[in-house]
Parts: sequence; structure tokens; C-alpha cells
Amino acid sequence: MRSGVLWTATAAGVFALSLAASGWAQDKPVDPTEKRFQNIEKQLRQLREIVLQAKDTGQPVSVRVTDEPDPQITTLDQRVDDLEQAARTRNDQIDTATHDLEIAKKTAEDLQLELKSVEDRLSKLEAKVKSDEQAAATAAAAASAAPPAGGLADNGAPGAEGSVPPPPPPPEADQPQVSPDVAYKRAKELLLEGQYKAASQAFQGFVDTYGDSPRAPEARYWLGETLYIQGQYPDAAAAYIGAIRGWPQTSWAPDAVVKLARALVALDKPTDACKALEEFDRRYPDAPAATRTRAQAVRAAAKCRG
Repeated sequence: MRSGVLWTATAAGVFALSLAASGWAQDKPVDPTEKRFQNIEKQLRQLREIVLQAKDTGQPVSVRVTDEPDPQITTLDQRVDDLEQAARTRNDQIDTATHDLEIAKKTAEDLQLELKSVEDRLSKLEAKVKSDEQAAATAAAAASAAPPAGGLADNGAPGAEGSVPPPPPPPEADQPQVSPDVAYKRAKELLLEGQYKAASQAFQGFVDTYGDSPRAPEARYWLGETLYIQGQYPDAAAAYIGAIRGWPQTSWAPDAVVKLARALVALDKPTDACKALEEFDRRYPDAPAATRTRAQAVRAAAKCRG
């Protein structure tokens, strides 16, 4: 009996709370929180049903209460997920760009080192050629200054033949000199006539005499041609190097670079030849088709990569 009274009181209390909540919701104007109060009423009704059902059957009843999610919270959660995904995507893009930038920087540094290596080698080769030229000039001067076999002995007395050496020839300064244009024209004519040894001597004389003239680089280029034809590959390479010093933008300059690479291949220096051809592509992108075809042939002979 006491248990029944307890259940009745509990049900009455729950019902009263339900009515009070319902009446209060009807008296108040509708506002954004009305949805929440409706959920509370729904839960109170479910609780009332539980109490009444338990009272009638005397058996425990399991009721699952479903709570509808708040649309605003759901929307905010979705926005947060979208922002996190966008942030992850942006971070991935930044990482990729940073990696690409590091690779580009490393490639540029490698290219600068290779270019410096080529320039250093060219400078050393040119210095060696100049040293050899000076040594040859010194030897020639010493030979011309030596007395003839029948001249004076070491003690100043007449030699075996008792003859006095002939007077030395007049200095070159007293001899008439031709103009640079005439000297260049003579050397070029010898080249066209196929007199390569005489042409190389003429071009070498032009370079030695008129090394500061505007036509000196081109004379070095043709000097390299005559030397290469005679199989003098080291001297030919040195002449080509002197011709392209400063990378001139003349009609013969691209061909000089290709022929320098060709001479380096003949000297069994394919790596240096490939680097010279890389400079050819970079310095003379508008070279004539015939010159580019020769460059491709030299590149194949040197087995350059790419």
C-alpha cells in the first residue's frame, strides 16, 4: 500500500512538472532556446511513461532516450573540420614549395661551381700556353744571339777559321711593318690556299704584333683552325680559348666554342668538352643551324649526358 502511494506521488510530481513546463513555455514568447525546452518536455514525458509502465507491470523497463543534436553545434563542428583540412592542405603545399626551392637552390649552386671550374681550367690552360710561348721566344732569342761555329771563341779570339762573324741584322724596329689589315689579309689568303703551316705562322705573328687590335680575337680563331688541321690540338685549344675570352657576340664566336669542344675531345677531355657545349647552349641560343648540328655531333662524340 505504501509503495503504491509512493508511485502515485512520483507520477503526480512528474506530471505536475510537465504541466508547469508546458504552461511556462506557452506564457513566454518564442525565442532561440525554445527548442531546448521542447527537448526537456519530451524527456519528462518519457520519464512519466517509464514510471506508469513500471507501476502497471511491476517489471523494470529499459527506455533509450534519443537526444537530437544541436544544428548550430553540428555546423560549427563541420566548419572546424573544414578549416583543419584546409590548414593541412596549405601546410602540405608549403612543404612541397620549400622542398622544390631547396632543390632549385642546390641546382643553381652546382651550376655555379661547374662554371667556375670551367673558367679556372680555361685560365690555367691559357696561362700554360703563354708560358710555353715565352719559353719558345726565349729559346729563339738565345739561339739567334749565339755566335756562329766559325766565329769568335769563348776567349774572344778568332775561331778555327779565323774569320770575323758577320754583323747582326738590323733590328726589327728598323724594318718596315705592314698595317694590321694587310697582315690579316695575307694570313687569311694563306689559309684559303691550304698553306696551313704558313697560315698558322702568319696568324701567330699577327697576334704577337697586333694582340690589342679589334681583329685579334678573330685571328686567334683562325689560328686555332690552322693548328687543329695540323693535329696540334693543345695549341689549337689555347687559340680557341683566347678567341672566345669574354664570350664575344660575333658571327664566328659560336663556331669557336664548338671547335674548342672538338679540340678537347681530341685531347681526351670529354668532360671539359661537354661543359664547353653547355656554355655554347647558354651563351649562343640563336646560333646558326649548321653550327648547332656540329655541336650535336661533338656532343655525341664526347658522350655528354642529355
